[in-house]
Amino acid sequence: MQKNNISYLLTDVKHPSRKKASAFAPTKRRFELAGIGAGRKRESSLRFAAIMIMLVLISCGMAAWEIKENAMGTVLEAYKNFLSAADSAKRYDTEAMGKSLAKAGAGIETIGAYSGILSIIPTFKEMPSIISALKDFNVTAFSVAREAETLKRDAFSLVWNDGDKLISQLENIRSQLRSMTDSFSRIRNGVSSFGLGIFGNDSANYLSLHSEMSDTADLLDGAINLLKGESNLVIFFMNDSEMRATGGFIGSYATVKIRDGEIKDMSVNDIYYPDKFLTEKVVPPTPMMGLTTDWEARDANWFIDFPTSASKVIGFLEKSPVYKDEGITFNGAIAMNHKVVTDILKITGPIELPDYGVVLDQTNFLSEVQKEVSRDSTLRGGERKNILKSLLPEVISRIQKMSVLDKEELVRAANQRLDNKDIQLYFTDKRLENFASKSSWAGEVYQTPASEYGDYLAVSVSNIGGEKTDAYIRQKVTLKSAISASGAISDKLSVKRIHEGDQAKEVFYRAKNQAYIKTLVPRGAKLTGTAGETIKTVVAAINYEKNGYATDGDVKLYEEGIESGKTVFGKWLTVLAGSDKELTMEYEYSGSRFPADGKFRFVYEKQSGVNSMFAYSVQAPPGYVFKETGTSMYEYESTNLPARLIVDLTLQRL
Repeated sequence: MQKNNISYLLTDVKHPSRKKASAFAPTKRRFELAGIGAGRKRESSLRFAAIMIMLVLISCGMAAWEIKENAMGTVLEAYKNFLSAADSAKRYDTEAMGKSLAKAGAGIETIGAYSGILSIIPTFKEMPSIISALKDFNVTAFSVAREAETLKRDAFSLVWNDGDKLISQLENIRSQLRSMTDSFSRIRNGVSSFGLGIFGNDSANYLSLHSEMSDTADLLDGAINLLKGESNLVIFFMNDSEMRATGGFIGSYATVKIRDGEIKDMSVNDIYYPDKFLTEKVVPPTPMMGLTTDWEARDANWFIDFPTSASKVIGFLEKSPVYKDEGITFNGAIAMNHKVVTDILKITGPIELPDYGVVLDQTNFLSEVQKEVSRDSTLRGGERKNILKSLLPEVISRIQKMSVLDKEELVRAANQRLDNKDIQLYFTDKRLENFASKSSWAGEVYQTPASEYGDYLAVSVSNIGGEKTDAYIRQKVTLKSAISASGAISDKLSVKRIHEGDQAKEVFYRAKNQAYIKTLVPRGAKLTGTAGETIKTVVAAINYEKNGYATDGDVKLYEEGIESGKTVFGKWLTVLAGSDKELTMEYEYSGSRFPADGKFRFVYEKQSGVNSMFAYSVQAPPGYVFKETGTSMYEYESTNLPARLIVDLTLQRL
C-alpha cells in the first residue's frame, strides 16, 4: 500500500517540461535584465523541488505511520504471546510455552523489516531499539524455557548427585531472567515514547509480568543461597486423621542436610524423640492442658497460620539437645499430609516393606500407617517403630528412576497439592518466603488491609484426645451474614460434624471424636450467642508460675482472644461414632463502615487436610442489591474449596 501511495503522488506531479508546451505558453513577452530570467528559473526549480520533497515526505510519512501502526500492533501481539508463555510456565506446560514464544518470535521478525524506515522519522526513532529489545527478550525466553525444562527433568537427580551442576543451572537461569527484565524495561521505555503509556491498556499485565520476573529472580537468589554452603530443612509428615491446626498431628518428621547443592543426609524421626530431651518448660495453650503438661514440638502447630506454627516447631527442635548440641538450625520447613504420599505411590506403584510385612500402595497407605502408629502409641518417650523411616529411602529410589513423563506427572501433582494446601512451605529466607506467600503456598492467614470493607472466616479443628477419628469425619461449615444500613455485619456460623467411624474395624477409628474448634473472625467482633457446644472444663495439672514455666507470646495473645491479628472464638465439640453434632455461634462486627464505592470482600481460609463443605450467604443492607446478582442476596456453596476463597461483591443503591 505504501508503494502505491508514493507512486501515485510521483505520477500526478510531473515536471513542467514534460507537459504540453501550450500549457505554459506566455501570452506576452517581457523585457528582462540579463541573469534575472535564469535566477527566476532556478528559484522556480527550487520551489518545485521543495514541493516535490514535501509531497514525497508526506507520502513517506503516511506510509511510515501505517508501518508504525502495524509495527506497534505486532509489538503488542508479541507482548501478549509473552504473557501467554508466562501463564503456560506457571502451569508447567512447556509445550504451550514454546508455541507462544515461537509466535512472538515470528512477529518480531516481521516488524524487523520496518525498523530502517521508521528510524529516519524522529517520532519513531525508538522503534529499532524496541525491536532489538524484543529480539533479545525472545531469544533469552527461549533459552530460559529450555533450561527450565532441563531443570524440571533433572533437578531431583542433581540434588542427590551433582549439586555443583544444579547451582550452575540456577545461576544461569537467574542471569537470563535479569537480562529479560532489562529487555522488558527497554521495551516499556520505547513504547512509552509513542505516548501509549505502558503497552496501552495492558499496563497492569505488563507490570504483573515484570514483577513476576523480578520475583522469580529473587527466588533463585534465595534458592542458590540455600543450596550453597550448608543448610538444613525439616519436613513435617502431618497425620490428617488426627487433625491439628496446620493439617494434622506431626507424628514423624524428616531432617534434610544440604551442602553445596546436594542432599548429604536425610533422616526420619519420631516427633517424641527430640521432645524427650527438652529442658525448657513452656506453658501449653489451655485446651492442650488436659493432654499434656508441657508445650513441645509435637503440639506446637497450634496456629492455623503455617509460618507461625512452623517457626514454633522449629524453635523447639533447635532447643532440643538432639540438634542444639550439634549446632544445627533449620532454614525452613515443608509440611505435607498423606495425600502427597498417596500421589507418589500412584506413580511409583506398590512398595514392599519386608520388615513390616506389608506392601504399601495408594489404596492402603493411610490405613497401614495408622495401624503401625497406633500399635506403638503406648511407647511414649522412646523412639517408636517408624514405618516412614523404611518407606522414604524406597520412595526416593523410585523417584530417581522415574521416566521423564512420570516426573512431569509428579511435578503436576505436587503443584496441585501446593495449591490445595496439602503441602505448605516456610522459609527463614525472606526471598523464598515471599515467593511462597505470593504463590499462596505459605499457608498464611489473610491480613485484611485497613481500607478494605468486608468479612473474614477461618475454621480450625484440633483433635485433642480423639484418636484417629478425623479420617471418618465429614464436615459442613455454613455462614449466614447480613449487612446493616450502617455497615455493621451480623454473622451466624454453624459447624456440623458427622462421625462415620462406627462401621470401621479399627478401635482408633470408632473412638469419640473430640475436637476443639477455633474460629478466626474480624478483629473486634463480639460473640453474642452459642449453641450445641460440648461443655468441657480444662484445669492445669500444675502451677506453671511456681514451676518456672515460660509463656509464649502468641499463646498469651491467643488466651486473650487474638490469633494472627484476628479475634478468635474457641469451643469444644465431641461427636460419638455413628452420630453427628452441630455447633453454632453468632457474632457481630461493626469495626468498619459502609464504603462509598460499595466494594465488599469476603475471605474464607480453608484448613489443610479437612474435607469440608462450605456454604455462604450474605444479605445486602436495606435499599441495596449486589451488582453481581441483581438481587439483595448472594449465595455460594462448594465441596471443592480453594485454599483461600475470595468473594468480591459490589453493593448498588436501588
